Amino acid sequence: MTAPSVLAKSGQKATIEIIREFIYPTEYEPPQIPQQFGGGIQGGIGGGIGGGIAGGNQGGGFPVTPSTPTAFETRNTGVTLEIEPTIGVNDFVIDLRFVPEIVEFEGFINYGSPIQSTSTDALGNPVTNVLTENRIEMPVFSTRRVNTALTIYDGYTVAVGGLMREDVQKVEDRVPILGDIPIIGRLFQTNSENRIKSNLIVFVTAQIIDATGRPLRGADAESSVPVPTGGSSDPGAGVLPPLDLPPP
Repeated sequence: MTAPSVLAKSGQKATIEIIREFIYPTEYEPPQIPQQFGGGIQGGIGGGIGGGIAGGNQGGGFPVTPSTPTAFETRNTGVTLEIEPTIGVNDFVIDLRFVPEIVEFEGFINYGSPIQSTSTDALGNPVTNVLTENRIEMPVFSTRRVNTALTIYDGYTVAVGGLMREDVQKVEDRVPILGDIPIIGRLFQTNSENRIKSNLIVFVTAQIIDATGRPLRGADAESSVPVPTGGSSDPGAGVLPPLDLPPP
């Protein structure tokens, strides 16, 4: 639950951001592998990079530089609300366009593959060694976004919902040692699944503010401001005027 507020001129956009900047790499340099060495190399690099190098099997160490990020981008994670209010011709209604968006970081996916070298041991058997994991990780984001426009009366509240999400958490619990015994170990294990549902609801209250910073209508409004129904001392009393909506 949060209640930020922002002031905007009629016909101009305003933005509320409760975010965290997430910087991640978008481009990588290929790994640097020496051309002359005393051992063999096998491997491939994901993300559009592939290759293999073969050589003798005499063994020996040599430096290998994994893929290095060269370009980065920034993604805002959190809540962003963009609004654009326009006051109607009768100063009683507000044409409001607002775009709520929630971006969440889900984790990384590795698109790389390890670089390996092949050599022989003292008995002549082939041995595979991992020189570098060569991880090429790219983030995954989830986005919930609504782009809508509506017309509301001055001082009223509108709610927009339906941005639902369901997360499934699997929990595995077992007794040490006993839970690892084949067949019998199932008696000492517990598997459960938790489902967490969340629904985002956005409440927007639009209010017209005069040049002095006071609401045009309401308890703090000036007494000289006209009211919807003439003759009433309560600025909020009576029936509101009809909406001036364009023809369908």
